[in-house]
Amino acid sequence: MAEAKDSIIFVVDGPGLEAQSLLLAASLAKHHPDRSQVALIAYVSPRSIDSLSEVTRALYAHCGVQMRPLPSAEGIWAKPYPHGNKILACAAPRASQRSLFIDTDTVCLGPLTGLDLADPHAIAAVPEGLPTWGKEPDKWPRAYEFFGLPLPTDRVTLTRGRQLEYLPYFNAGFISFSDVPRPGSTTNFAQDWLQTAIAFDQKCPIKGKRPWLDQITLPLTMKRFGYGYEALHELWNFSIADRVKLSRAKKARLIHYHRFVHLKRLDFHTIFIADALGCVPAVLAEALLAQISSLVADPVETAAA
Repeated sequence: MAEAKDSIIFVVDGPGLEAQSLLLAASLAKHHPDRSQVALIAYVSPRSIDSLSEVTRALYAHCGVQMRPLPSAEGIWAKPYPHGNKILACAAPRASQRSLFIDTDTVCLGPLTGLDLADPHAIAAVPEGLPTWGKEPDKWPRAYEFFGLPLPTDRVTLTRGRQLEYLPYFNAGFISFSDVPRPGSTTNFAQDWLQTAIAFDQKCPIKGKRPWLDQITLPLTMKRFGYGYEALHELWNFSIADRVKLSRAKKARLIHYHRFVHLKRLDFHTIFIADALGCVPAVLAEALLAQISSLVADPVETAAA
């Protein structure tokens, strides 16, 4: 069988992310049913690969989710950085033309591939909700100066609060990028992102990089290597954490719930559980519900969502 043109990838590291992945994988398979067109790939950490439950393995098999080893972070970061798992997963080799990384604490409500981008090497992402990093006037100039770059003149509109016009800054829970090396290079965006994040983490003297290292180095990588970007509408990565009004959630392509308590606020959240139940044999239904119910405690994993 020919390799799929698109890949959707996510990370599984620890029991919390494993339980979340049941809802995510079932929802992804529902809206991307053709594995010849869209590959679904779970990058599983060494600590989790041997402990995945029978439920998880059965659901992945039903949904056509490939399990691949998450590349090791040993010697990569200046100090442990679980959020960096997403960068390692993105930079892993794939045969697809384009990949979409999504955080595991999400559920899918519609097709996520097939973006109509004028530049096939452009990055597509949703601007962050708030200026969670770089509010101090010297932070972003110093970050760009570290790579010998001028401060960008373009701005994006943040999606929450006062919806500020801000330097390019994106939520790293949804990143669409080309797997093909950029013109004149042997590396693609994700590999350039990993290289940039490592250099910034290990050598740039700016303090307060964590946990935002991934989101700081996304625009730095774009500027450093000349990648364009498409700032998507927030419904492509719709955060419902601490959001009072949820009426627009049904129109979202992807709901980013962060914690299960937020997902349960949706009056249609049981659809995602029902879809997951439909992906395992009846004999495993009780075990699946038990695994999902573990999310009620909202464990904070020491891993990237």
